[in-house]
Amino acid sequence: MSTPVSIPFDRAAEVYDRTRRLTPEASAATTDLLTAELGDRGTALEIGVGTGLIGLPLAAAGVRLVGLDLSRPMLGKIVEKAGGRMAFPLVIGDATHLPFGDASFGGAYARHVLHLIADWRAALSELVRVVAPGGVLLVNIGFNEGPWQEIGDHMDEQAGREGHRVVGLDFDATEELDQAMAAFGASYRDLPEIWQESELTLDRYFEEIDARAFSWTWRIDPQRLSAAVADTKRWAAQRFGSFDRVLEPRFRSVWRAYDLPHGTRV
Repeated sequence: MSTPVSIPFDRAAEVYDRTRRLTPEASAATTDLLTAELGDRGTALEIGVGTGLIGLPLAAAGVRLVGLDLSRPMLGKIVEKAGGRMAFPLVIGDATHLPFGDASFGGAYARHVLHLIADWRAALSELVRVVAPGGVLLVNIGFNEGPWQEIGDHMDEQAGREGHRVVGLDFDATEELDQAMAAFGASYRDLPEIWQESELTLDRYFEEIDARAFSWTWRIDPQRLSAAVADTKRWAAQRFGSFDRVLEPRFRSVWRAYDLPHGTRV
């Protein structure tokens, strides 16, 4: 079987906003952060725009935006959430073959996308190509630590090789990402961390896995997944106790800013 270029999210369109939720405070902080980086750079591109969790508030804040995604149902949710109108241009396409000319955008961003793209380096190359020299690329690849990291690692062990969570760039591979961007001549800047309150309990976590709400569950045989969940539940009960307890009341989201060099094209 060939390795997929990226994973479309058609089947997640109806549950995406509920299972990848942002609190109003975290959403506002993210909008402020990205607006400060992109607001005066002309049109920006979001790859993996999804249901517009980031894009819709950003467009409402005045950022000119184009959103790209593989999934038509996900893009349909953006239109639905915007009252049946297109709040900003939407394009169905693959991040490894962007349908835009060189230097088409003043900046671009990707949130929780690169782990879904097998050839994530090609996606970075395409982003650098379509962003004008001197532009900025903003990347959020997620952040794993604490109890949920422990639980995820245990689940991976039980699910086996087939259940490996990422197709592309691993969630904590920031050094690998920095090196890849440095090869394009980009320089890294620290951005303020964003903290989000969480009400996620083990009960809800296992309910969402049983419903196959997350992309890593789609590649696992149902019987193997059920066995992995049952084993992880037994382990988690001993390790953490009550399934009604919020394990991580707040967690951080880290965006990485890469300033592209002036006058250089990939």
